[in-house]
Amino acid sequence: MCEQIGIRKEDLQMANDMRYPADFVRGADGDWIVRFPGLEGALTGGSTLEEAEREAADCLGSWLASAVSGRRELPQPKRPVRGQRLVAVPLWIAPKVALYQTMQRMKINNSELARRLGVRETVVRRMLDPDHATRLANIERALLAAGAHLYLALDAA
Repeated sequence: MCEQIGIRKEDLQMANDMRYPADFVRGADGDWIVRFPGLEGALTGGSTLEEAEREAADCLGSWLASAVSGRRELPQPKRPVRGQRLVAVPLWIAPKVALYQTMQRMKINNSELARRLGVRETVVRRMLDPDHATRLANIERALLAAGAHLYLALDAA
């Protein structure tokens, strides 16, 4: 079906993948520097590779949370190029990012989603607020109302 509408299955899978490519580069002092191409200002690092990986996930989550709060367009993750590592969107922000991206893709605003859910617009606004604790079941219900299904994938570490 994907091919019938001009979308390759691999591209669709990558669009739904909540991992962003990052450049991990060792600095002259031995510390690791991490940059996310396409995410302006997303820069972090660590004294060890393990620390840099932890910091990269935190940096990515913070950058995405800021973008959602500022109602900026979120770039879709790109395929990694040679030497890049994929960094997963942290679970504390991933459901809200998924809802925000789905609403953007389907051109649904807060008021329309609220109408579909039978709630006030402020409820949807809180669902998208990174600082507001939202039950995952509520985000799942909102995603279904927006035409998407949330599922969890497990990958080897």
